[in-house]
Amino acid sequence: MKKLYLIPISILLAAPLSSFLSASIESLISLNEDLPKDEYSPFLNGIIVGTLYELAIYCIIGIPVTLIIDTITYFVGLHTDLKVYLLQFSLYTISAITLAYILDSDNFGTYLIVGIAVHTYFHILFFLKKTNSKP
Repeated sequence: MKKLYLIPISILLAAPLSSFLSASIESLISLNEDLPKDEYSPFLNGIIVGTLYELAIYCIIGIPVTLIIDTITYFVGLHTDLKVYLLQFSLYTISAITLAYILDSDNFGTYLIVGIAVHTYFHILFFLKKTNSKP
């Protein structure tokens, strides 16, 4: 919890990266569909709009969830990196499933996009915490 500056850095790195990954998957899924002629670049538009939405969601929901998960991890008192990783990965997965269910419980694509966003953020944050920790 000492390094709270890593959370905004992770948000700024994860939002465009996860938007790129989500837009890439969406464009691969819709390769056979005919695109409307008035759309200039749905791939680029998806990245830009996705980044803006994800920045807002990361700031409103992601920061409190991260602080709660860090508190749970601290109180559990795990000492090995693998156990900390597995605990945090499972807690972030539960939060991703919960958020996707709240947003749209009937659409599998929502689960996929939210899962990509949450796990991209988690892995970037975990890597930054790992590299900035004292040996």
